[in-house]
Amino acid sequence: METLPTAIRVLCGLYFVYASFVWSAGSLMSLVLFAASIFLLRSQRDEVMTSSLQSTPSPRQRKFGNQGDENIPRDVEERYIRQILDIVCYDAISCRSLESFTPVKEGAECVFARLARLWGSADWNDQLSLEENVRRSLPMFVKFCVAQSHLGLDGFLFELPGEEFGATPEDVGNGVRRLLKVLSDADPAGVHCMDKSYVSKRGWCFEFDGCTFFVTTFAPCYPDTHSRFNFDSENSFVLLQPEESFLRHNVGTDTPHTDWENPRTVRDQIRAAYRRAGRPYSIRDTLFYPPAHDIVKPLGGDPEQDVVAWWDHRGDSN
Repeated sequence: METLPTAIRVLCGLYFVYASFVWSAGSLMSLVLFAASIFLLRSQRDEVMTSSLQSTPSPRQRKFGNQGDENIPRDVEERYIRQILDIVCYDAISCRSLESFTPVKEGAECVFARLARLWGSADWNDQLSLEENVRRSLPMFVKFCVAQSHLGLDGFLFELPGEEFGATPEDVGNGVRRLLKVLSDADPAGVHCMDKSYVSKRGWCFEFDGCTFFVTTFAPCYPDTHSRFNFDSENSFVLLQPEESFLRHNVGTDTPHTDWENPRTVRDQIRAAYRRAGRPYSIRDTLFYPPAHDIVKPLGGDPEQDVVAWWDHRGDSN
């Protein structure tokens, strides 16, 4: 196989010498053929030598080895990724928080609550702080935000100890602020919504990785006549519902008006059901109010006057 390229090169070279004595198109053609025989008819030996030179490790590579991920076989990479996920993740559809939330899910008057598809936080560890417990749920919360539209998920639930974060609306607010701050600090999109100066103003909403949420709370401090009643659970719950979920369930646009006698929209049906159960919603007469004001509800009175400023950490020991 080495003889043929060599013979072609010799013939092209001889033709070039012969044709060069007379400058013509033939001499130009012979030059082109000779050059082509050199660059196009590379022998296998030439290619092996070039490949060998390119693959020869540098002094640094000989000392430290090839450390880039591109040198790891695909099957090995997939195996260690699975092992890492097994360590940092947990079963978000079979966890204590969802089990504890069952009475609320089954007892609430929301027409689609019983069928809601939820993921829950990691089981609470009393030896860790609230922030450390929330961080244990971060991998699954990140996955939830990516997967919720594809899997039709309706919410991610965090369970907080009621003794510390449920005796009063202010205690609930303390837990909510700290929880949302941990999530906000880890926002892959870099928005960090809890660092905004207008959390208590119109135009703000909780956001994580480009997904916007309606945040609601249930706690032991609320009586059975309150819309945030937790059905006698000993703990508090913070439910983050993607706004996309409301579109999937055709809840309809928000409105201060309710057809109590003949509720036709899903939103009106939910409001009417809560009212019949003796746990009426406090409905404002306007749509233009800060969403943060409804995350932690006061025990009673005017929701516009008795706002629980959960976002304000002043005077908090944490």
